[in-house]
Amino acid sequence: MQFLRAIKGLLPVLRNCLLVACLIYIGGNWIMSSGTPDLDEVVLKYTLGNGSSIYGVRDGQGGATVGFSYRYYVHKNLDSDQEILTTLVSAPFFLKTKEPDVQVSQVDGIIHLIVRGEVYEYRSYPLEGLGALNIDMKL
Repeated sequence: MQFLRAIKGLLPVLRNCLLVACLIYIGGNWIMSSGTPDLDEVVLKYTLGNGSSIYGVRDGQGGATVGFSYRYYVHKNLDSDQEILTTLVSAPFFLKTKEPDVQVSQVDGIIHLIVRGEVYEYRSYPLEGLGALNIDMKL
């Protein structure tokens, strides 16, 4: 009789431990997922003149409920749009915006980026190694 009471008291604890373990597993997988973008259209190609270019691509990862976002990359020169889309999926981007309207110009070795709209993310480490080029961003 006491054995049955002990088992009845232990079942909710075991069930709660299993629930917590499942939630930790699901949460860990979600946090650690790479979240690869769904790049589907090239919106900007700007040659820097040092063997690299700035590419802007549309990311349709959000699906029907979230609008498009636009990622901007500095990468070695690529030939076709299809090559750009497949290569940049795994490359680090330096800018992620809501609008595709980014204007690029180069004056005296300084790259000027003019961004209109929301900027979701900016990362400077993909810009390292550009050589004598400097980036000047205006929002």
